[in-house]
Formats: sequence, C-alpha cells, structure tokens
Amino acid sequence: MFSFRAKPAMRFRSADRDRETDAQRLASITTAVREALEAAQREKSVLDERLEDARTRATILAGTDTYEHEGRLPEKAVGLAESEAEMSRAESRLLELDKHILKLQRIESAILDEGGIPGTQTS
Repeated sequence: MFSFRAKPAMRFRSADRDRETDAQRLASITTAVREALEAAQREKSVLDERLEDARTRATILAGTDTYEHEGRLPEKAVGLAESEAEMSRAESRLLELDKHILKLQRIESAILDEGGIPGTQTS
C-alpha cells in the first residue's frame, strides 16, 4: 500500500553548468545587440554619404553666381526645394540614428559590465 523506500536526494545542476547557461543567455543577447549596432552604424554611414552627394547636387542646382537665384528656371527651383526637404529628412534621421546607436552601446556595455561574458570582448 505505502512505499517506504528512501527517495533519491534531489539533484540540482552544477555551478559550472549554471554559469554556462547564464553565459549562453547573455551571449545571445549580446550578439543581437551587436548585430543591431552594426546595422545602425552601416545605415548611418550610407546615409552620411548620400547626404553629402545630395549637398553637392544642391550646390550645383543653386549655382555659384551671386544673383543666379533671380533668373533660376522654375524646374530648378522645384528641384532645389525638393533636395532641401530630402536633406532635412536625412539630417533628422542621422540625429535619430546617433541616439539609437548610443542606446545600443549602453545596452551592450551594461551586459558586459555585469561581470562580462566568458570568451567575449568589448568592441
């Protein structure tokens, strides 16, 4: 009816296995943060280049003569206004990316500062 056999002692994982599990969890988060950081930095770099190209084109559209704006063709004026609007959006995005990159760097730093992850280095 009732069993009086001794129950086996509860078994728990070893401390080494716990550390390994914790390190794996943090490593996956760190990998995701680093990938996001690299993607944001690539986006910023490409956008910087495109913005510089747009500025060059706008300079050409605007002309170099002092009074050239008075005799500018309407299509050039429209093109210049569109370029200015695009550059303004790009500059706003660059500011957003700077903030985003800083957030990602803080997250990465917080993970690594919490004792670090074995086998990883801060970039």
